[in-house]
Amino acid sequence: MTKTTDTAKTAPGGSTIDQSNKGLTKVTSGIYGKTNTVVLILSNNSLKTLPSEMGKMTKVTNFKIDHNILEGSLIGEIRQMSQLTNLDVSYNNMTGMPAEIGQLSKLVTLNYSYNKIDGLPNELANLKNNLKEFNLTGNPLSQDTINKLKASLPNTNIIF
Repeated sequence: MTKTTDTAKTAPGGSTIDQSNKGLTKVTSGIYGKTNTVVLILSNNSLKTLPSEMGKMTKVTNFKIDHNILEGSLIGEIRQMSQLTNLDVSYNNMTGMPAEIGQLSKLVTLNYSYNKIDGLPNELANLKNNLKEFNLTGNPLSQDTINKLKASLPNTNIIF
């Protein structure tokens, strides 16, 4: 059974979609079709994957998809969300991170805490000018990987 409900609130310059705690098992066009969305909250659901159509949401600046059951890696289409400043993917079952995350040049905070990430794409170094905080707490990353990350993101507060 798939639950879908729509509650949109208006935010300055666009809308907010807050679908947290709705028991969602998939993201439908009722969400990704709202391309003027600026804040997208899909926290505390049962999402395992995201559709590639999420890339149509090019105005999103804040995307919270924490506390789901996402597996693997985020979709490469995340790169189309070029206005993203805050991305929270914490508390999932993610094992990887797409190289495309390195194309999100406006990203200020990135939260991948409490996943199963054991390696990081080199493209994260592209974020060195704007990324202020990167939370990797609770991931099985080696000290060597953390040291390389710190070297490639010297101005970022890396939490692990």
